[in-house]
Amino acid sequence: MGMHYRMTRRTLLTGSMLAAVPASGAMRRLPYRDSMLPISDRVADLLGRMTLEEKVAQMRCLWFGKATICETDGRFSPAKAATALADGIGQIGRPSDTAGSARFKRDHFRSLDETISFINATQAFLVEKTRLGIPALFHEETAHGLAVPGATVFPSPPALGSSWDPDLIEQVFTVTAREGRLRGATVGLSPVIDLARDSRYGRVEEMFGQDPYHVGQMGLAAVRGLQGRKRPIADDRIFATLKHFLHASPQGGINLSPADLHERGLRETYLQPFRRAISEGDAAIIMPSYNEVLGIPAHANNGLLQTIGREQFGFKGAYFSDYNGVTNLVTHHHVAAGNDDAAVIAIEAGIDAELPEGKAYALLPALVRAGRVSEDRIDAAVSHILALKFEAGLFERPYLDLRAARRNINRPDDVALARHAARKSVILLKNDDILPIDPQSRRHIAVIGSLAEHALFGGYSGENDKATSLLAGLRGALPAARIEYAPGVRIVAPLQPGERDNLSPIRPADPDENERLMAEAVELAARADMVILTVGDVPQITREAIYPEAPGDRVTIGLFGDQDRLVDRVLAVGKPVIAVLHNGRALAVSRLAQGADALLEAWYLGQEGGNALADIIVGNFTPVASSRLTCRGQWGVSRKPMTAIPAPASTGR
Repeated sequence: MGMHYRMTRRTLLTGSMLAAVPASGAMRRLPYRDSMLPISDRVADLLGRMTLEEKVAQMRCLWFGKATICETDGRFSPAKAATALADGIGQIGRPSDTAGSARFKRDHFRSLDETISFINATQAFLVEKTRLGIPALFHEETAHGLAVPGATVFPSPPALGSSWDPDLIEQVFTVTAREGRLRGATVGLSPVIDLARDSRYGRVEEMFGQDPYHVGQMGLAAVRGLQGRKRPIADDRIFATLKHFLHASPQGGINLSPADLHERGLRETYLQPFRRAISEGDAAIIMPSYNEVLGIPAHANNGLLQTIGREQFGFKGAYFSDYNGVTNLVTHHHVAAGNDDAAVIAIEAGIDAELPEGKAYALLPALVRAGRVSEDRIDAAVSHILALKFEAGLFERPYLDLRAARRNINRPDDVALARHAARKSVILLKNDDILPIDPQSRRHIAVIGSLAEHALFGGYSGENDKATSLLAGLRGALPAARIEYAPGVRIVAPLQPGERDNLSPIRPADPDENERLMAEAVELAARADMVILTVGDVPQITREAIYPEAPGDRVTIGLFGDQDRLVDRVLAVGKPVIAVLHNGRALAVSRLAQGADALLEAWYLGQEGGNALADIIVGNFTPVASSRLTCRGQWGVSRKPMTAIPAPASTGR
């Protein structure tokens, strides 16, 4: 990350340069401060100096709890931190967002400058104002690029998986790691290496595919991209988090439902990508899943985490809970009477850190003093967390360089890689001699479908104002053609002010408006020489189902809303049709597949998706991808699990 500079007050406030830690002479002489010592020696020395409260603080996190260290506008507050961070903190969740501030609903993200200022101020407080000067880890979402504004947005995981190109995946996640580290992340919450075997399940959009060997290859490449091929990680790498140990195929395709498998299937199939990422990739962190595995919640499953993960697979890193995974033992699984019981169960199972707030683990000091938890178990957990901090060099280099971040995020070569990744992710499902189109064609082309109007990122994405839609990409690639656009239908109703597509309710589009839009689209198709028709998903209907009012799992996997009607009416016009699917899950589109002259599976292609599709449509790139997500007709018309007697936790959310 460049040269080291002395920290100044101006640097602290602006984050404009990287600084060395200003430590007193006495503190510099402490063994844990000696970067020449082995990490294990530094961990042992520091652990021996810590109080019980300081140890437990390392097992906790702040996300919405950032309110306890920030002003209402999101700026760091030393006065508040004097109370909230008196014993330190293990990590801060998503420093690039404004969670915990009054800005959150209207302004989800901090700017780059604000993020770096916040991180530097937080680290300065921890390093200079706490007794032992232990810096924090910071984690961000990294499913297909760093999920913050301005970072490079790559194709979604099913798209990347369709490339079958581990070298490409490693390059994508290498860029993600560099951009993450420049923005302060030391932990990336990816890759997801669960197997996508039920397309009703909304979280399949986070997964590479359904085959264990294929997903193992993609996951290993992602880990190598994030962490590098050797440990310790370099200054431009971040720790990978294997997710989710172990979702498998939830009953009925419902989020949080039990994994519907037996032990042989678990070991021969679903565990294999994790085994490879641990044994060959040396992944640093594992995040357990929300659901039951063989009848035991993953966050309470000592057999899964300790026997399989550590003893059989050789995992030496840290287990970080999924968000609210520990308190879910009370509220969802009902195996704990309260957060105190949940903390005991989780720590005994092997959960080292509780995300996102550590509400249950805040009770651990009292539980240790009451004899319900051994301090040795606390020491083991904290050792795993401190080892990550020492490995990342945070004790020597806790601060960020704003100028380097401005220069090295979403660089031209990153944009070029995003375009290449998008091109390699598109699957040609059908072509009856209509593709490619001559780039000098003067045809009148109707582009129909609201998905053509905007770049499509999918879930767990940031924002990027350089992104290119399909419509813009076509206009750039076919300058001589006459291109007209009609939305055709609205798939869902527009978001209300303050809503975000990952948390909002699904409201049906206005039927009268859709009838008018379809009539306009049919009229345009009749006038045009050919049609490029886009249909599929929007993030509101294929996503993690977090709340009952914001579902993401589906009963059927056909086209949502009025899109089938649009398809039928456009095909009935009789003009040549090139159909483009944008989606997070495999879709059943038999009528479209039969009636269109060409069909492209384009998933969510990220910021360069429009240019990549245009490259393929005009013949500048030959599509080579193939899918490892399948569906069977209008498959999945019921929420009923395949078992006769569902488990108590199969209701999901």
